[in-house]
Amino acid sequence: MIMKINIFKTVVILIFFTISTFSNVSAIDLKKKLPKIGGSSDSGINLDDAKTNFTKIFFESALDYMEAQFHLFNALEMNDEANKTRKSIDFVKDSKKKEGKRLTNAFNTVSDNSTAIEGALTKEAANSAEAKVHYAKALPFAVKGLLGTVQLPPEAKSLLDSIKADKMAALKLGAFVKVLPKIPEYVKNATTVGKLIVSGAKSRDVEGAEDATSQLGDL
Repeated sequence: MIMKINIFKTVVILIFFTISTFSNVSAIDLKKKLPKIGGSSDSGINLDDAKTNFTKIFFESALDYMEAQFHLFNALEMNDEANKTRKSIDFVKDSKKKEGKRLTNAFNTVSDNSTAIEGALTKEAANSAEAKVHYAKALPFAVKGLLGTVQLPPEAKSLLDSIKADKMAALKLGAFVKVLPKIPEYVKNATTVGKLIVSGAKSRDVEGAEDATSQLGDL
């Protein structure tokens, strides 16, 4: 009887050991197969680092640019556009909002405002003394925003490449996937309008125009 019990115990221990070993091996294999979010891609690009670099430059430059646009709308007496821009600035600054929504809001606001300002900033506009005060407030933000914006293309490409290399990243970063391919055009338009803003300030003899022109250099 005792011998049978011992044999039974031995069999149970062997079965338990076999199941435990198989489970551990299976778990290790599964872990190897599952794609990681935020790890390094095959090309050596780290998703987290690429995202951090892009978002830092994008949000800082976009907020500077929107601040410039806000003051320019005031100079152009486009009050509705100024109010909308101020609301967008507050939204983008709110870290409690989802990052993807903040990204999309900033991208659309800068793009739409650039088009509006390009069409409104004629030779006859913003020539009064009051308008020039608002214009002068816009200049430092316009320069800083533009100098940041032109740094975006390589960072956008790096982030897009890292997303493509990560099988799960596209699902997690949907807003980025939509915006990143449009960054070259975004930068091109922002640069065109930024130069227009600075040259317009110079032709109107706005305070700070010479410094702004100097800071942009050959951009």
